[in-house]
Amino acid sequence: MNRQQRERLSQFQGVTGADAGVAARCLEASGWSVESAIDVYYSGGMHLTRSSGPRLDRDAIHRLFLRYKDADEEGVGVEGISQLCADLGVEPDDIVVLVLSWHFGAEAMCEYSQREFEEGMAGLGCDSIDKLKAKLPQLRAELQDPAKFRQIYQFAYLFSREKGQKIVQLDVALGMWDLLLPPSRWQHIEAWKDFLRTHHKRAVSRDTWNQLLDFVLNTAPDFSNYDDSGAWPYLLDEFVELMRKQAADGSAAMQQDG
Repeated sequence: MNRQQRERLSQFQGVTGADAGVAARCLEASGWSVESAIDVYYSGGMHLTRSSGPRLDRDAIHRLFLRYKDADEEGVGVEGISQLCADLGVEPDDIVVLVLSWHFGAEAMCEYSQREFEEGMAGLGCDSIDKLKAKLPQLRAELQDPAKFRQIYQFAYLFSREKGQKIVQLDVALGMWDLLLPPSRWQHIEAWKDFLRTHHKRAVSRDTWNQLLDFVLNTAPDFSNYDDSGAWPYLLDEFVELMRKQAADGSAAMQQDG
């Protein structure tokens, strides 16, 4: 394995949390394309592999699938997911639903295939709604684990793409950032969203999505440690420039008032 392949192996593991053997198999099957390998990982159900636990009633899981399955669809659609959320006592836009979708390995928003739903429930050790409801606090807690949060954050980009598209539309990305990066996690989220609406006005690339998290985690609130010569997306350079200018203008105005 050469250096570039090792780097891609590390990148793949950072997104999926898979062990090195699984990561290598997915990458080899995808010609060492990280994005294609991630698609193979989730579409092939490899993320659902779990150590054996208490015996599950697979028939009960299937009956749950049939309960939520849309009559005119092969899987669980918008109406079914809304009912599932109602039974769990959460709103469809609750972030815990995103975490659940990550565990299910859902390939698209607002739908679960039979495999995703049934294997996802089994992977969580749940064969009833009561068990899944009891699992929700644990799913929420995973958002506080830095490694799992990164995996969920990066999964959210793939999850948010429209079918057949490789990038996420701006309005969808903004909604996902509302869930994942609220002001309690990043104080500049509203300024970032306003900046994109005003200066970007187009779909968000995967590189921008992923690097924003690194930016949030590593950049001081006043941007004092931001490296202008670093390998950041140009959008982040422009955002920092704007925020620094606004801060300087605000400081100058205060001095004049004083």
